[in-house]
This record gives sequence, structure tokens and C-alpha cells, in this order.
Amino acid sequence: MNSLSKIVTGQVIWLLLVAALATSLQGQTTARVVTEENFRREPNGTQLATVLQGAELPVVDQQGGWVQVELSGWVWAPSLAATSREGFDLRVSADGGENLRLRPQGEVVARLLEGCLLARMDESGNWIQVRRRGWLWRASVEMSGSAAAEASSADPSGSDEPDEPPPVVTAPTALIVYATPAGDTIATFQPGAQAQVLGRTGDWIRIRVDGWVYGPAALDSALRLADTGDLTPAQLRADPARYRGALVRWRVQFVSLQRAESTRRDFQEGEPFILARGPAGDAGFVYLAVPEELLPVAESLRPLEFVTVVGRVRTGRSSQMGGPVIDLTDIEPEEPGGR
Repeated sequence: MNSLSKIVTGQVIWLLLVAALATSLQGQTTARVVTEENFRREPNGTQLATVLQGAELPVVDQQGGWVQVELSGWVWAPSLAATSREGFDLRVSADGGENLRLRPQGEVVARLLEGCLLARMDESGNWIQVRRRGWLWRASVEMSGSAAAEASSADPSGSDEPDEPPPVVTAPTALIVYATPAGDTIATFQPGAQAQVLGRTGDWIRIRVDGWVYGPAALDSALRLADTGDLTPAQLRADPARYRGALVRWRVQFVSLQRAESTRRDFQEGEPFILARGPAGDAGFVYLAVPEELLPVAESLRPLEFVTVVGRVRTGRSSQMGGPVIDLTDIEPEEPGGR
């Protein structure tokens, strides 16, 4: 082959590679989770994890009102155990599950349930990168990418008929709506009220309600929630399993920023956390796990300074320290001269 032929052949191969890459990128679709949602093994099947709001996941497939995505990220290695079940090589072994992060000690994107099976991808120190495919309810995500428009206009099975809307249930009598099958009452349905059916587990039906509340009353309630912090440390300590994952907003007194030692089983070794005195009326300490993106704010705090923190309950009662452990999502230092 002469030099000219080699050049032409090389250019053709390069163009083919570029075209293939462009086609691949055009076909990619991303699902952005707009409301915290269960991640399931199959449509309306066994729950594997809870994906947090804002997570962006590549779409693999769609089926009716469900979308299959690939969940990937980093998990603290001591919270995993080897397995050979169903072709996976890892399972979540930590009591109560474990966080899945974008990067080691980075932002939490999901909470993996204990027993969730995972595929190993990579490792870095005491962190292991994993992945798992599963299903999310389509109404809880926003699709982006060229395939999203195609998916909205055609059935994934290839049929020209659009997807049927979710079924609707009508309350024949007054019905109580619970947060979970074993959870608290959150609403009461009057006879004739309607809601979308999202799924079913045994005798329980999961629903979504579209309605309105009076703005001023809702705002007043939200302000009271912000002032009181809603849940108290005492409530968390009294029933730690019930409130795992709950959102709290507290005004606390900063004591120190520390790094967890290997003996602290509620933290990963080396994980930064804030030791703080609890909200007003609580004499105990609370332990606030600091993600990487909030570390600069935490490092700027002064001892005995008051701050408002927002986060989710990792555990309501630490097995060693006895106080609540919170995964922080925000730190709000007070202005000088504040209350």
C-alpha cells in the first residue's frame, strides 16, 4: 500500500470513528431525579436503594411508566462484602445500608439498602466504585437528550400507540393516607377524591395526589418548622430506625471539626464531622458528617459559634456515642450580631 492509500484509509477510519461516536452521543438519554424515588430491581419490584433528588443517571431502557437507569458511584469498602449471587461480586453488608457517593467522600446521590447486590468497577484506598441497573418511576424523573423526545412520542416496545396514562383510584369512602404502610398518617381522602396509582405492594397501593393548599397557612407552617427543626434529637434517640433518612434543620453550637477514627463505626475512617451541642432544649451532642463540598465552610467556623444546619438522619442514636449522626446538606453561619 502506497503512502497516499495509507493516508486515505486512515482518514476514512477516523471519519467512521467520529461518526460512530456522534451517533452514540446523540442516542444518550439522561434521567434527572426531580423527587426522591425508590430504585427497584424491576418495575414495581424489590427496592434496592433510594435515589436522592437531583441525581442524574444514564437511561438504559423504558417500559410503560418506568425507566431503567444505571446507578454508579463510590461506597465505603468496610460497608461491603463479597458475594457471587446473581452474577454480582459485592453486596451492602452495613446495618441500615450505606451511602452511594459521586466520588470518595463526595456528594451523596443515593442510599443503598442493606443486601443490595453490586458490580465492582474500581477502587481507591478504602473506597470501591460500583454500579447497578434498576428501575425508577417515570413521573419522578426529567429526561434529557435526543432520545427523550423519541421516548415521549413512541412506546419503547416499538408500538406507535402512546403509553397509557397511570391508572386512577377513586376513594369510595373516607380513606387515610399513610407515608408508608407502617408510617404516619399524612392526609385523609374524602369520598370521591382521586389519585394516580404508582404501584402496588401486597394489599397496599402507592398513590400520587395533585392538589392545592392555602399559601399563607403552608408558609407559616414552614417557618415554624425552620425555627423548631421539626424533629428533635430526643425523638431521634428514642426511635432511631423510624427516622433514618428524615430531613432536619437545627440551630446548633459548633464545638469542633474532627476526623473520624477507625473505632467510630458510624463514620468512615477519616471522614470529617462536626461535634456540636444540640438545638435549644437538648443538652446532648450531635455529630454532623461533612461532605467534601461543605468542608471549606466547616473549616471557617469558630468554636462556640451558632450555625443553622440542614441534613438527613444517618442514625438517630450512635452505637458508640449515643447521639444522632446527621449527613449535612447545608451549613448556614449566622451573621455577626445574629440571635
